[in-house]
Amino acid sequence: MRLYLVPNDPERTTLVSANGVAHYQVNTVKAHRLSAPVLSIRRPAETQNESLVAEVEWKRFGAHPVVRSHIFDGTMQEMEVRDFLYKLGHHFTPTRYFLGDDNQEYRWKPFKDIGHVLTHLESGDEIARFTQEMVVEGFFRGERKWCLQIQPTTLDIDMIVLTFIIMEKRRRDRVSAEAMKIRDCDEDPAEGGGCEAGGAMG
Repeated sequence: MRLYLVPNDPERTTLVSANGVAHYQVNTVKAHRLSAPVLSIRRPAETQNESLVAEVEWKRFGAHPVVRSHIFDGTMQEMEVRDFLYKLGHHFTPTRYFLGDDNQEYRWKPFKDIGHVLTHLESGDEIARFTQEMVVEGFFRGERKWCLQIQPTTLDIDMIVLTFIIMEKRRRDRVSAEAMKIRDCDEDPAEGGGCEAGGAMG
């Protein structure tokens, strides 16, 4: 199964299959200017309540983001994202693990020039990956698109999509933060900023 991101933005996108059918809608809103952004993932359903897959409230001022969803055990639950997608081992690794609805443990790991890859932790089998490809058939034929490729699995597709969206959003946040840091370092010291200016003060 291939789900193409249209557009390629994990905070505001539609996940569309090869035949042009929209399977998931992702949107991010704020109740007001100073409130925390809330990301919602929905899929086609008869009612708004039935369509909701999950909400992620990103929080502000250092508070930990939380995820609200019924995919954990069938009832609406709230937990911190760090407990849902947890780390093992090295403190600074971007790799994250989670327990699937099938009681199996899975791992999302980023790979340079490939994207995120989801594997079954015990077997090592690939479950999904986010990558760019030239589409050879279907609705997007002839276009180069970013897509989430999903293999046959016992893991709920809703959980794959939710964990992927969180992982990709956070990856882009890290890239943006790093780019901002580099930009600050490249500022002209004569303008009163940049790493060189800071170094001179030391």
